[in-house]
Amino acid sequence: MLNSEVLVLNSGFVPIRITSVKEAVCLITAFKAISIIDEDRFIRSPSISIPMPAVISITGYSSFPRKRVTFSKLNVIYRDDMCCQYCGKRFSMRDLTVDHIIPKSRWEIVTGKSFTDGFSSWMNLVCACRWCNSRKGNKLAYEIGWHLLREPFVPEYMPYLIISSEKARRKGWLPFCTFNVKLIDMAGLNMAPGIIQQAALL
Repeated sequence: MLNSEVLVLNSGFVPIRITSVKEAVCLITAFKAISIIDEDRFIRSPSISIPMPAVISITGYSSFPRKRVTFSKLNVIYRDDMCCQYCGKRFSMRDLTVDHIIPKSRWEIVTGKSFTDGFSSWMNLVCACRWCNSRKGNKLAYEIGWHLLREPFVPEYMPYLIISSEKARRKGWLPFCTFNVKLIDMAGLNMAPGIIQQAALL
């Protein structure tokens, strides 16, 4: 129970991190935070009974962390809002991959550059559903009459927290997940634990 997750907001109600119930209660009892939403359960001791917090706000703290945008295939998918840049449809993570706009077999001929010069980069990778990626193969999009939904770009900002939509609904966090949070559909997510940890999926 004490290890259950609590959403932490700054004083402006912007989500800044996830903590445990134990730490949240310590912050509340030390008057460093206030509870915004409580669960129906209680933490009891011989002398006190405290509602279990689900969302707390740190008093007197208005800053929020910015996430440095590192290049990765996962961040390409997040940049493109989990939407296939060819068919325009949004998919769950299990049905998404990334596609090289200029495929490996055509890179040197089309660009005149080596593979170390921009082949796997923000500007040559887009989010794609598995079906579109398979159909495109080693062709260029225009060769099969396709167009990108939008041109790829280097993002300057990424949400600091990435949280599953199901968890946000279950724990009552949704009203606070409008800024600094990316909600994703975790259905069918199949990644190695190290990748999940790196992506800070919560």
